[in-house]
Amino acid sequence: MTQEEQMINQGTAAETVLSSEAFNQVVNNLVEQSFQAYVTSNPDDDKGRTAVYYQYRALREIIDTLKQCVAVRDEITNRNDSENRSKEEE
Repeated sequence: MTQEEQMINQGTAAETVLSSEAFNQVVNNLVEQSFQAYVTSNPDDDKGRTAVYYQYRALREIIDTLKQCVAVRDEITNRNDSENRSKEEE
C-alpha cells in the first residue's frame, strides 16, 4: 500500500469516527465537563485551571487532527480525479 493510499484510508477512517454519534456524545460530554470544572474552580487555582485548559486543548487537537485527515483524503481524491479527467480528455 502506498503512502497516498494509507492517507486516503486514514481519512476515511477519521470521517467514520467524526460521524459517529457515540464519539461525538463522548467528546461533547468531556468538553462540557472541562467547561464546568473551569467555571466552578477557584480563580486562584492556577494549577487546576491550567490542567482543565490542557484537557480541553487535547480534545480540540484530536478533533482537529481527525478533520485534517479527512481534508487530506479529499485533497488527494480531488487531485487524482482531476488528473484522471485530464488523461481521459487527451
